[in-house]
Amino acid sequence: MEPQQVQKAQKIVPVPTLHFGEGALAGRVVRLDRDVATIGRRDDNAYVIPDPRVSRLHAEIRKEASAVIVTDLGSSAGTKVNGEEIHGPAVIRHGDRVSFGPVTATFEDPAAASQAEDATMVFEVPKVETGPHLSPRQQQVLELMAEGMTNSEIGEQLGVTERTVKAYAQELYDKLGVRNRAGAVAEAAKLGLL
Repeated sequence: MEPQQVQKAQKIVPVPTLHFGEGALAGRVVRLDRDVATIGRRDDNAYVIPDPRVSRLHAEIRKEASAVIVTDLGSSAGTKVNGEEIHGPAVIRHGDRVSFGPVTATFEDPAAASQAEDATMVFEVPKVETGPHLSPRQQQVLELMAEGMTNSEIGEQLGVTERTVKAYAQELYDKLGVRNRAGAVAEAAKLGLL
């Protein structure tokens, strides 16, 4: 019998999303995880909106550096950002409402959300520690989680049992106010702990 190979968990990276809140698509979330992709009702689009009022090939969504850009591709019903029709490439920002014809979604960018406050500051404010204080061992566990290591791999690296790693992980979840690894890594990144 061959020993099972343990697969390393992938690093968790928050990606921008479109959240549909109305009509037949209410509650649907589209993860914008590609650098360049099309959106429309046709099945060969990377992001499919199964609504007859959306063009077959409606718009292009492109990620460049820290920006997300939407471009209408000659759709019959048009593409709007915050109610204004776009006639070329338009950068969308966290909280913007993007409409593909009559179907509207809210754009959410976890990375930009944490930077939004910094971008609007006019003067420098002394940095005050607002996040939870982590012990050195909790910080190590958090960093290894962010690298995608399993509890077993973390335990091996730190010289502790998997059970001890699970205890540290639970302490992290409690301190960060989250329920799982993905939440811990995202919240820690937002608080500047990673």
